[in-house]
Amino acid sequence: MKQLYLLLITFLYLGTLDAQYYYLPYFKVGKNPGELNKDNEYPPNGGLPTGWTTILTGPSASGSWTSIRSIPFKFYFNGALVTKYKVATSGVVTFNTATTLKVDSVNTALPSAAIPDSSVCIWGLRAAANDYIVTKTFGTAPNRQHWISFNSYSEENLKAGWIYASVVLEETTNKIYIVDQRTQCVNAGAVCTDKTNLTLGIQIDATNAIMVDGSPDYKSDNLNNFTYEDNTYFEFINGVQGQNDVLGLKHEIGKYYETKEFPLEVVGNFRNTGTVPIHKVLYSYNVNNGPVYTQEIDGQNVAPLSDFQITHPDLWTVTGKGTYQLKSWISVVNDNPTAIASDDTIRSTVIVNDTSITRKVMHENFSSSTCPPCKPGNETLHGVLANYPELYSELTYHFYFPGTGDPYYTTECATRSTYYGGVNAIPDTRIDGTTQINPNGYTAQIFTEHQEVPSFYQLIPTGNINGQKVSISVDIKTIAPVSATSRLYVAVAEKLTHNNVKTNGETEFPHVMKKMVPDANGTLVGVVPGESNKVINLSWTAPGAYRLPLDAQAANIINLATEHSIEDFCNLEVITWLQESDKSVLQSNSADLPCIVANDNVVVKKEISVNPNPGSDYFFINMTSFDGNQELKVLIADANGKLVYAQNTSLKSLFVNSSNWTPGTYHIKVVGKNNQEANKKIIVIN
Repeated sequence: MKQLYLLLITFLYLGTLDAQYYYLPYFKVGKNPGELNKDNEYPPNGGLPTGWTTILTGPSASGSWTSIRSIPFKFYFNGALVTKYKVATSGVVTFNTATTLKVDSVNTALPSAAIPDSSVCIWGLRAAANDYIVTKTFGTAPNRQHWISFNSYSEENLKAGWIYASVVLEETTNKIYIVDQRTQCVNAGAVCTDKTNLTLGIQIDATNAIMVDGSPDYKSDNLNNFTYEDNTYFEFINGVQGQNDVLGLKHEIGKYYETKEFPLEVVGNFRNTGTVPIHKVLYSYNVNNGPVYTQEIDGQNVAPLSDFQITHPDLWTVTGKGTYQLKSWISVVNDNPTAIASDDTIRSTVIVNDTSITRKVMHENFSSSTCPPCKPGNETLHGVLANYPELYSELTYHFYFPGTGDPYYTTECATRSTYYGGVNAIPDTRIDGTTQINPNGYTAQIFTEHQEVPSFYQLIPTGNINGQKVSISVDIKTIAPVSATSRLYVAVAEKLTHNNVKTNGETEFPHVMKKMVPDANGTLVGVVPGESNKVINLSWTAPGAYRLPLDAQAANIINLATEHSIEDFCNLEVITWLQESDKSVLQSNSADLPCIVANDNVVVKKEISVNPNPGSDYFFINMTSFDGNQELKVLIADANGKLVYAQNTSLKSLFVNSSNWTPGTYHIKVVGKNNQEANKKIIVIN
């Protein structure tokens, strides 16, 4: 077996000599090469940040070339200086700007006579309407990168979907990167599962090329995430691959700690990017550019292209609260300096405080009343959360699929989906912004792991409902500072809805998002010092009248500018959360929104239960939550508002005969003294 392995390494080595380039794969590494480009991946005029230049707009014929472009710095391809390039609509960047070769979108293996010499390939693309090729240069000399991006681009197997992928040229190192950024298959208006069939690689000439594994059938496995956090890239390096080299990936460390949790182990994740197994390393770390702690660690046996973890023997201690910049790196492998030192280092920011505030874990659920697995998923989720009544917040965005979707879907639900890179399957729960799970697999252990993370912030939301006007005030109290990029998100939700019943068997839906205030982009908080507070006041008036859409298709969804889908204005709550630019939620909280009636007295909401529900010939109303022996007024109306039952009673459990009622949804209202009120819905069946 050892001889076979050495033979394989020998073949790889000889192959790199022939190709004159070798490449290293970084699958879903969570960053772009060099971490210079942190722009969101959107189309021009659709969210793409400033600084990009559009050099082609589709539709354009297969194989058409852009105009000749200049490289903004000195760059060598295969050892020869090149100053210009042009781009084919089929996904080829060539430095052979004199070529007139038309490169069709039908891709094959490299080397190929269909590809010009001196070319970089993401071959197999096609430029349809609203497809773009854009460029931008990042960084400062002598460490710049020039990005050539196929933006919101088309590929045959993605149907009406899109791919975002880039060729990147790097100054000084002369490295070339191919970055697989964002992919989505769409067919007949619905998400599909087909993958790309592409050729990724470099062609030096008609007999000399190097391809990414899987080409000419490279299948992008990326998500439709508009950030770099799931990107895959391939690094092409001119020359022969070094025997001893590593790539720094990430630390095994949290972002927030209390001082009492120190000392901590410094644990780094790395990848062997050399050609031989790693047996020994020299591992170092420092904090805030302070003293360097270095230790030799042996006993490893890490194969090429394998990931591994190293724990530094010297524990990290802190002297007090503050923001710490942790840096660790491997400088020596197997008693030899690493071949490429520029990518050996890992960096992390850690915030430490003397005290913390109890974390209320934020749950954002993507669900639908047309989704069969959503029902057991919600039951599992709520079964766990029921054990922690004061330690979580929850908000549900009802969605437009499967089938015709949930009637309470809105464009703001779609915006939150896009924020998280696109939700392709439901049920889907995001925990504190950074953890994605199917709620069918939610456990108490998962909840506890998130809840035990320290928080240095407190949110105190208050507000009320006056008619259809919602007034909200959020007091943000801080132990640690709030950064300039943090946003406060505020959602008005209905605590329980019934009218959006469809096909999955659910009859009640908790914490249903109705409106984000002011909108789904939240409010930029601005810098708030530690040990201080900031109050943000917001308001929203629900426009027009209630409407229950037929479904969630585009022609039927609620228009948030002219109408609303709030079943009961006295059944609303506000859910708030503070979220960083990396999507991590710093803290959340929720509060009921009491109603103000005409005499300015606040309605006191009470809870009642109905059993059985759905019912047929009869049902009981349990009203034990009302105070004392007061007389209660019970009113029941049908879906059109027609009163079908009225009764004054001092009983706390009331029998109602519904045997002669028309099947459908009925609204129960119970009114007591001192503005006590309860509302419930009952479904009557045959």
